[in-house]
Amino acid sequence: MNEKGNIIYFLKWEMNQVESHCHVKEFWNYDINNPLIDYELLSRCEVYVFFTLEEYTYQIARIIQKKYPSKQLFFLDENAKMFFQETSHLHIIDSLADLYNNYKNCISNTIMTIDSKKEFLHNKMRFIIKRYRSLSVMTSLFWRCDVVSFGDKNPEKTFYVIKDSLGISGLGDMIMRALMKVAMVKEKPGNIIPVIDFSVRGDMNQFTGGNGENAWTMYFEQVCDESIEEVYKSKNVIISSHKGWDWYNPYTYEKQCFMDWKMMFYKYLIIKNDVKTYIEKLYEKTIWNKEKRILGVVGRGTDWNSSRGGVPKPMEPKTFLKEVKRVFGEWGCDNIFLATEDQQIYDIFMTSDLADKILCVDQYRIDYSDEKNYDLLLSEIKIRENRNGYLENLNYLGVIYILSKCDSLISTCDCGAARCAVALNRKGYRNVTIF
Repeated sequence: MNEKGNIIYFLKWEMNQVESHCHVKEFWNYDINNPLIDYELLSRCEVYVFFTLEEYTYQIARIIQKKYPSKQLFFLDENAKMFFQETSHLHIIDSLADLYNNYKNCISNTIMTIDSKKEFLHNKMRFIIKRYRSLSVMTSLFWRCDVVSFGDKNPEKTFYVIKDSLGISGLGDMIMRALMKVAMVKEKPGNIIPVIDFSVRGDMNQFTGGNGENAWTMYFEQVCDESIEEVYKSKNVIISSHKGWDWYNPYTYEKQCFMDWKMMFYKYLIIKNDVKTYIEKLYEKTIWNKEKRILGVVGRGTDWNSSRGGVPKPMEPKTFLKEVKRVFGEWGCDNIFLATEDQQIYDIFMTSDLADKILCVDQYRIDYSDEKNYDLLLSEIKIRENRNGYLENLNYLGVIYILSKCDSLISTCDCGAARCAVALNRKGYRNVTIF
């Protein structure tokens, strides 16, 4: 094997040690001269510290040297000596202490640390202290480079298809996952056009059962002027789920952490006319006296009961009832709008001394004390019982809409329903508490 082959073999071996569970295809064959590379993330700092040498950190360092030759690079891995020559802008050091003690002119600048270990990308602190995985940085560079052609239409346009498997996701999660990616694409240079396509066949989602229909356009308008059929006949298309672009892209997770959700909902969440008519009628039917001060109560339950739900555990129902009673008086409310898909939470509230103050929508609710529902997810129960996914979520969207019209809001935890209600609320709540 020649010298170049040995280098590639070594770096790929190192990559396998740190990224063995990642399904992203290697970026090695990407051209670092590609005009579609997005340098924005790397432009933010003047100093870069690489903890290990592997395929991705090697490529990132090469790109920085080419694009930003005046920036300072530090490797904390002596193996870097095999591939890089030390210069006034590239240093191979023993420890961070070495950096702080001997390169004080560098530490006064913004520093990005790049590691190869796994970390939770949605952790806001990671972005504040500028700590990234090498895989994330590579994704930030190449996310718009993987262009495929489906035909000859729209040769002057590039589409970014947000094509996700919804799986166990609920309506709130679907909305927020889509909009953070729409916002990311819209606010990046290059005039790339986002398109939402949640039509992954066989994902057993609660909206369509995985029949291949686009769940997004069941309730909302497409976020571009072109139809999805036209997009899939176009010349320049990027598929977001290809090679895991969305999963590892720090730009999308930055949007999740820092974006103005209220503005994003206002700009990009356009409810279809027939859906809007339905939920407005539901609102009129449920909240007949608009002069009353309504306390919106989100009783998050359902999937937290399952060990596979992956959602934060909400406040215990009886404790939550006490909190609702307290703020109901303190905030001077007249009625409660109770939003819950959990039968036990519903029963606790409806047998309390607040029962005569409670308004609600006739939702499908799940009793997790029933052993047949033990450790099942909400989507699994709905599919098992052959529920009408479209109608169930149409009512759920109506519940979120009504919550957004309430005077005040309280929620058992930070969940999709509460977030969406706050984002849809135009006037601002008089009081908000989210546990």
